Amino acid sequence: MPFQIIVHQPERILEVIYPPQPTTADLDDYLARVREIIDGLGGDWSALVDQSQLRVMPSQWVAAMAKLNAYAQLKGMKRSARIVSTAASGLQAWRMTKQAMLNIPARTFESRPEALHWLQNPDEE
Repeated sequence: MPFQIIVHQPERILEVIYPPQPTTADLDDYLARVREIIDGLGGDWSALVDQSQLRVMPSQWVAAMAKLNAYAQLKGMKRSARIVSTAASGLQAWRMTKQAMLNIPARTFESRPEALHWLQNPDEE
């Protein structure tokens, strides 16, 4: 099962749903597709990344994802919300954020509604 990518145009939210066990081919396809979408967004936007189904991300992928996050920030990403289901996946999300040296608000959540609310209401911190 590949990564799912959904652009919520009115809200300017790029949503990505990770598969439970992505392959290297899935990752390569995702990186190419999402960069193209990011390039087309233009202006400010937010990311909603659902990693709740992901079992474990291979450690060598963390660097690739961190690089993608840094690229996304340069291309207008202003907030990033991650949905995780375990402490381990939360730690991995934190590592990616740290490695990307993001200078934007980034948080992890246990549910999609919480994450969406946070993205849609930036003044409520």
